[in-house]
Amino acid sequence: MLLERYKKEILLGGIYGSTAKGTDIECSDLEMFFVVENGSKAKSFRFAYESIPIDVEVQKVADVEKDITKIQLDWSLKMGKLFNLKVVYGDPIILRKFRIILEGVPKARFDKFLASETPLCYEGLWKLHTLRVRGNRFEEMGLLVGGILIDFMLLVAIFNREFINHAYFDGLIESFSFKNLPKNYEKNARKLMKWNSLSIDETVKLADEFVHNFVEFLAENGVVVREHTPLEELDV
Repeated sequence: MLLERYKKEILLGGIYGSTAKGTDIECSDLEMFFVVENGSKAKSFRFAYESIPIDVEVQKVADVEKDITKIQLDWSLKMGKLFNLKVVYGDPIILRKFRIILEGVPKARFDKFLASETPLCYEGLWKLHTLRVRGNRFEEMGLLVGGILIDFMLLVAIFNREFINHAYFDGLIESFSFKNLPKNYEKNARKLMKWNSLSIDETVKLADEFVHNFVEFLAENGVVVREHTPLEELDV
């Protein structure tokens, strides 16, 4: 349908996720990604086909290039989708152009993001601490622990300039193989993944160490986390 309407404007198209990896099952969703010329009117859309979610993402070249150079928390996920795309239409040579742009992003930009974004990822940890004050709400622990693990997985990926190619805890396990990791990163992450076998005190202690080790890891590598930003520095 896209090709019928926008064939001359589509530069690249393909699938990603479990379908591209060959690990999909009967109820897996289908995820597609298309890169189009800047002047194209093609848009992203979602729909259900026989109860299966179909996600079709369409991005203009300029927006793809912006995503490559603008570091955000989901940067590693976006890059994993882009550079591991199973191409079914168009010329994959455009991915080489995107790779050159990626290689030109200065390390300082990644460091600056980590310095400012890391404290914003403390939220899950602080909420975990409040469980001891408000009472042990066991049903909340899993959500908070999962959020902490995923947020810091993404920060670790950004530090390593690596891609995350799997969702949820599969992506966390993938991050264990990255070259540069905080102290006890995998060990503590695996323990936290079994939060339901831990007490609230054990969980909070592990989460504290998990986050502290990341901040210490950044400092050892010349990245000082900005836990306080003067209001006059804000760009509003």
